[in-house]
Amino acid sequence: MDINGPLKIGVIDSPETPGWELQVSFTDEFKQAPLEVQGEIFQRYVQELVDNINALPEGDRNRDGMAIVYQLCSEMLPYIKEGQIALEETMNVEIARSQAVSITDFLHG
Repeated sequence: MDINGPLKIGVIDSPETPGWELQVSFTDEFKQAPLEVQGEIFQRYVQELVDNINALPEGDRNRDGMAIVYQLCSEMLPYIKEGQIALEETMNVEIARSQAVSITDFLHG
């Protein structure tokens, strides 16, 4: 499933950690938008994730991958709206190896 949004997400298999690592950065278009517009874009993205998660059956690996991205985005949303996240930075998020297959399926469609 392809969901276009304000994030660029990559998955790295790091042998020195027990899971995988998500590298999350923001698109140039998102970074250039005014703060108020960024909040609106990100809110729509979170809602699109919810809608697509609900449209897929339980156990679908795309659904599971979207749920991981949703969890991250829903935590970030208030900080995005307040302009409290450095959009130029790449965030690294560790995920359990059991979730890594779901996220790679989702990201690579």
